[in-house]
Amino acid sequence: MGSRLAFVRRYGRWLIVLALLPLFGLLIAVALAYAQGIRIERLGWHDGLELTQWQRLQNGCVSAMGSRLRVTGWYPLTIAMPDMRLPRCPSGAKELTPPPWTPPFDLSIDALTVPGLPPIAVVVRQREQRWHARATFRHSQATALYDRPSGSWAAQGQLQAEDIAPRLLGELNFTGQGVWLPHRLDGALQAKGQQLGYAGQAQRGSMELEATLAAKQWRVNAALGAPLAVGGGWHLEAGQVLRASGSLNKVKSLNLNMLAAGPQGNVRLALNTEGGNVARGQGSLALAGTELAGTVPIRWNRQELTLLPAAVQLPAGLRLRWPRPLVLPLALAGSSSISAELQYQELRFDTVDSRLSWQQARWSWQGRLELAGRAGGHELTGTWQGHIDAAGLSGDPASLTIKGPELMVTLRLPVADLHPPRWSTQAQFNGRYRHFPVSGVLSAGYAAGRWAGVVDGRSKLPFYTQGGELAVASPWYGKEGQWFLDSGSRITIAKGLIATTLLKPMSVTAATPLRIGPKGVFGTLQISADGAVGSRWILPNVAGQLTVAGRQGKARLSLPAWQSELTMTATMARSSQRTGAQGTVTLTAPLSATMSRGLGVTLQKGMLNGQGRWQWQDHWRLQGNIAVSGLTLNWGSVLASNGNGAAHIELNQNGVTLTSIGPVTLAELGIGTQVSNAHMTVQSDLSTWHFANVYAEVLGGSMSAASLQWPSQQYQTVAVSHLDLAQVAALQNDPNPTVQLAGRVGGHLPLLLMKDALALQDGLISNEGPVSLKILPSAGISSMGQSNQAVQLALDTLSNLAIHDFQARLNMKPDGWLDAAVTIKGRNPQQNSLPVVLNYSHRENVLELLRSLRIGDELARRAMHRKPAEGLR
Repeated sequence: MGSRLAFVRRYGRWLIVLALLPLFGLLIAVALAYAQGIRIERLGWHDGLELTQWQRLQNGCVSAMGSRLRVTGWYPLTIAMPDMRLPRCPSGAKELTPPPWTPPFDLSIDALTVPGLPPIAVVVRQREQRWHARATFRHSQATALYDRPSGSWAAQGQLQAEDIAPRLLGELNFTGQGVWLPHRLDGALQAKGQQLGYAGQAQRGSMELEATLAAKQWRVNAALGAPLAVGGGWHLEAGQVLRASGSLNKVKSLNLNMLAAGPQGNVRLALNTEGGNVARGQGSLALAGTELAGTVPIRWNRQELTLLPAAVQLPAGLRLRWPRPLVLPLALAGSSSISAELQYQELRFDTVDSRLSWQQARWSWQGRLELAGRAGGHELTGTWQGHIDAAGLSGDPASLTIKGPELMVTLRLPVADLHPPRWSTQAQFNGRYRHFPVSGVLSAGYAAGRWAGVVDGRSKLPFYTQGGELAVASPWYGKEGQWFLDSGSRITIAKGLIATTLLKPMSVTAATPLRIGPKGVFGTLQISADGAVGSRWILPNVAGQLTVAGRQGKARLSLPAWQSELTMTATMARSSQRTGAQGTVTLTAPLSATMSRGLGVTLQKGMLNGQGRWQWQDHWRLQGNIAVSGLTLNWGSVLASNGNGAAHIELNQNGVTLTSIGPVTLAELGIGTQVSNAHMTVQSDLSTWHFANVYAEVLGGSMSAASLQWPSQQYQTVAVSHLDLAQVAALQNDPNPTVQLAGRVGGHLPLLLMKDALALQDGLISNEGPVSLKILPSAGISSMGQSNQAVQLALDTLSNLAIHDFQARLNMKPDGWLDAAVTIKGRNPQQNSLPVVLNYSHRENVLELLRSLRIGDELARRAMHRKPAEGLR
């Protein structure tokens, strides 16, 4: 027992040390990793040691980072990670050194991301300082071997062109070998491409390349076996083998003659060094074709490449010129001053003494851009000063001013958020159209492979006298090279006045996405308007649909309150420097009392049809024809029925004009006595009415006038003829008449047609042939004769009178009181043809008389139709 205790005391401490060795090793590994700049955010254990997040710092820059690094074996060290990223860091001037000594390990990375390359799967294995690496991406793969003791390396691989770009065709095989030791990197690389081309183009070509590096000097030879398709109908042709050489940071010699041919023309690049290995040369870039023109002289030496002043014509009408030489240092890092001008149609972009800088694959531009010129009849000016690189834009907000005969708008575009991947921005615009303000915000951003944003604008329609504020709220997006306003985009117009017409609020909403392009807008919109109110009319709510196709559109609108349908077409039109619209309009409306507001009459039934053309340039204008059939209306207590007619109508900023086409007819007009078969021609501005060739049948005769105006301040003559005195006498509406008249009369009636009244001055009515007068026996007549013998004598004389001369002079005031001075000359056949001359005066309120007759007729009609009389209970 004692010996066992002694053994434990003697060897137990070493057992503890052995048990702690893995922990000591882990601590040492963490310390070494920290010394190498590796920072670990969190450690864990998941079927092995796991580094949840880690990164490597190099001169303050994160040169490598990843997540979920798992150690699944300790000897050899086995490491697996799902992803690893190598961000770009400044490289400085250090040489590329070979891999250091490491213990044996296996490393697998599911997705290694290097700037400029897609994620690559990588597996690295090292045993006895011999490295083996394999990289795969889709159908492409490459392997590399490196023996650290001897420094020898070798590589081979196969790249599929479609893995580089989806539409490229063919494959590229390469092999390489060399020596990589401290302070020495030598090698040679051979590559060969087969069946190279581009989808949709028939050409297939081959390529061979040889490159060597020795003593920090490199040389490249490359050749194309046949024209090489590169897309868009373009292909490359090499007139001779490409030869180039230089050091790690300079190009010393170059010889190249290559032609690119495509639908727009040809581009030939020729470069040649001057004399053997002297790193000096010259060349040219020549453009020729339907859309290409110009030649760029090129010079270079050991330090720099110079593009001499030139101007070239490019596709899409672009023209690029630089007035001063563009000098580009031939180095992996450098900068150059640029002064150039880009012109598109009448627009010109200038930059003076801006600076282009680069360091290996990183580049940046800094300077000022200016825009000037004209587009669409407007003058454009703009400026921006800032910085551009792969990370996006920075600098001052860009400004753009648009000026025209009637438009002036300024846009302010911040660039702080213009960086990948969103490239988001929000531009503010404000200005005026004519004398009306225009303002709003346009937002934009790039996501899910397309540009999208929202435009929120405010304006005021120029043809509104007052009000008419317009608001636009519209999401938009770009898709496959086209631009759309999304469904739900909305334009609202506040209520306002056009001349004396009040237009209530209205809105237009996109029912489908609206495609916008050079040929106009395409899509469907829903229209909703609260109607309009004129000085003498009212338009109820309007709803419907508008279909637009380019610069044309068609709207189908309904007025539910009127059970009416309205169809409109529109086409954008341009005259001089102004844009407007024109189109057609068709209206079908059954007439009803709901349409009567402001008309002064109550429409009861009928049908209105209309068609015409409208246009808007500087102002609205509508002209067309309307037709009314089967019209029945009530004017006060005057009932008109079965009216028919057609008229030409014109509406513009000065008001409305209405001119009848042919006669307007009215079957019946009840004014207390029946007026029938009326017809006339009409012209009006809805305020003053002109009637011509007026004719109507009344009291068994007729009335006519060459022309009448209502309302008027002048007396106008109306001729009456063949009036039946029996029907005139019947106007008294006496069931037991005591006076009986027969015969016909006619004459002229000078009328004053006021807005709400009627007056008569110096009217004359006379007989048109024999006239008879009889006084019928009655109790009243008998009592009058018995009371006075002279009265009896007069009654006997007039009891049966044959009149050969009848004249009545008439005057009536606007209140309806008629004064008549009557002269009668005749004979009484029952009194031995006693000659009689009678002068008498008569006074009566004609308006009251006609009103009582109309009321009587209305009561009779209601009784026949079993309708209670309104107001009579």
